[in-house]
Amino acid sequence: MKQIAVSICLTPRQVEDYYRGRVRYVIAEAADGRTVQMPIKVLHKYISMEGIRGNFIITTDENHKFKHINSVTLTDGKGHQLDQLG
Repeated sequence: MKQIAVSICLTPRQVEDYYRGRVRYVIAEAADGRTVQMPIKVLHKYISMEGIRGNFIITTDENHKFKHINSVTLTDGKGHQLDQLG
């Protein structure tokens, strides 16, 4: 299995576009600079009134096929939350 770290920040308006079927995929830049495309449906449980905001770990199989996504909290090793990946 392979893992990819991404930070996603979508406004409520952007989420609405996905929800209404205008757009089916989210494109995000991974922490290592790669571009990652995923269907919006994998992020449904992370939708809030503020849209979708957070840091996530995407797990894929060896052929880069999506397996699952998890929300993560980034810390500096001292218990302090970091604002972004990197």
